[in-house]
Amino acid sequence: MKGIFFISLFVMCSTHLFAQKEKNKIEATVVGFFNGLSLVNADTLKFYVTPDFHLLEDGQVWNMDTLLSKIMPMKNSKIERINTFKFIRTEQSGNMAWVSYNNSAEFRLGEKQQIMKWLESAVLIKRKGGWKIQLLHSTKLK
Repeated sequence: MKGIFFISLFVMCSTHLFAQKEKNKIEATVVGFFNGLSLVNADTLKFYVTPDFHLLEDGQVWNMDTLLSKIMPMKNSKIERINTFKFIRTEQSGNMAWVSYNNSAEFRLGEKQQIMKWLESAVLIKRKGGWKIQLLHSTKLK
């Protein structure tokens, strides 16, 4: 009887650790994507998304080309972007996951700074090479 108890306990702990590891990978994908935004780096952004990625931004539907056309003019600016995330919920079902989080970005240019905040959600798909964002929805907060 003790053997069954310990086996059950081991299986539960192993399952929890696996789920936590996947949760960390899912959330790291979101953070990595926004690091690509901070760096204004197209290759980094594309690494973290699926080929059919789309973004719901300010009531508009964007794809990766739209996003890049919006951010690339900032490529050589001296604006620094620092992202901060507070994850609300991360769920996984097989090779699909979704996450909701508060995102704030501090923009700095010399002595000037501005903070912007969003409530966001993302749908991710697990592919070879890890988790990829397929859909990102962003709501600007006041």
